Amino acid sequence: MALVLRYGTYKSFWERIDRQEILAESRLNLLALEYGYKYRLNIRPKSRLARSEFVSTLREARFVGMPIRRAGGTVEFYKICSDGVLKRHQW
Repeated sequence: MALVLRYGTYKSFWERIDRQEILAESRLNLLALEYGYKYRLNIRPKSRLARSEFVSTLREARFVGMPIRRAGGTVEFYKICSDGVLKRHQW
C-alpha cells in the first residue's frame, strides 16, 4: 500500500523555492517515515499531473515506477533518511 500526493503544478529544481515549502516537504517526509514508508518516488507522467508516492519496499517502488518509465514518464527515486532529508537512489 502506498501513500500518494498529487501536485497541481510542477516547479523545476532551478526555480526558487521558499523556505516554508522546504520545511513542509521535510515534515511530510518525516510523517511518511513514521508511518513506515522508507522510499519516495517523484513521478511525472507525460500526460498527467506530477505526484509523489511513498512506498515501504524496493519491490513496491519498482512495481510503481516501471510502467511509468516504459510509457516515457520520469521517476525520481529517493530514500528517506531519519532527519527527513532525501537521499537519491538509482534503479
